[in-house]
Amino acid sequence: MRIGHFRKTSLHVHPLFPAICLTYLLGGQGKVLLIYLLTLFCHECGHILMACRFRLSVRRLELTPFGGSMQIDESETLPARQSLALSAGGVCVNALLLPPLIALFIRTGSLSCLLCVTINLWMLVLNLLPVLPLDGGRMLLAVLAKRLDRAAAFRTLLMLGRAFCALLLFDALLRALRGESAMLRLTLACYLLYASALEERTSVSRYLAAYLSNRHRVERSGALPVQHLCASGDITISALLSHLHGSAYHLVEVLDPLDTSRRLGVLDEEALLSALMEQPLATLSSLAHK
Repeated sequence: MRIGHFRKTSLHVHPLFPAICLTYLLGGQGKVLLIYLLTLFCHECGHILMACRFRLSVRRLELTPFGGSMQIDESETLPARQSLALSAGGVCVNALLLPPLIALFIRTGSLSCLLCVTINLWMLVLNLLPVLPLDGGRMLLAVLAKRLDRAAAFRTLLMLGRAFCALLLFDALLRALRGESAMLRLTLACYLLYASALEERTSVSRYLAAYLSNRHRVERSGALPVQHLCASGDITISALLSHLHGSAYHLVEVLDPLDTSRRLGVLDEEALLSALMEQPLATLSSLAHK
């Protein structure tokens, strides 16, 4: 649910977040909640600083039970190195906070310091899991996209994430049958399933928003680089998206899949965007013949 906005960023809170906060407060765990919120704030600041470093705008920021979720339109079309740095920003902040927190705990023996270390370490480890949409999954996607088709890597990581959620649910069921507490595992699995479904549903819209923003880039800078691509006519518009770069204007030469020396036509960015909105599963050859 939307709670407001800050500059161009729309601020949201996941429906479970207030409920969990209230549960901690009613259970006398206000200190734990405060330290978690401060740790989460530092984690998200790491991502925001990297976004500012690459001059990216955060369109949406949502607080969830297991961290924050940021929507950056250009994130789908960033170069692999920038995408990796953007995803790693939060966990890097957590990693940098750990040594001074551990040193402070060793020096003072304070239970509050130990709690800070525990929560910070928990957030670091959780976000390093190679599961979309966690930071670890995004970092792995950035690495795989350099060697594989990005769309195929994205689908593979989504499937791995859902398999991980199935294991969590199975473990939670076994613990519940033994009379042990399984609420944390159950909540995490349900959240990751929800988040992966949202990630899959919004990936195309983020691509679309990135390319539509090219017009504003031209107005702001006066020029935009042109990227020429060759693509087989039997691939779809959705599959082509992983080969495009959000900061360039594209001209795609469509080649006959049976004879790649024969050109079927050229698609400009206007044709690509129109097809993406109307028929994302259409092949390039069908568009080139129009």
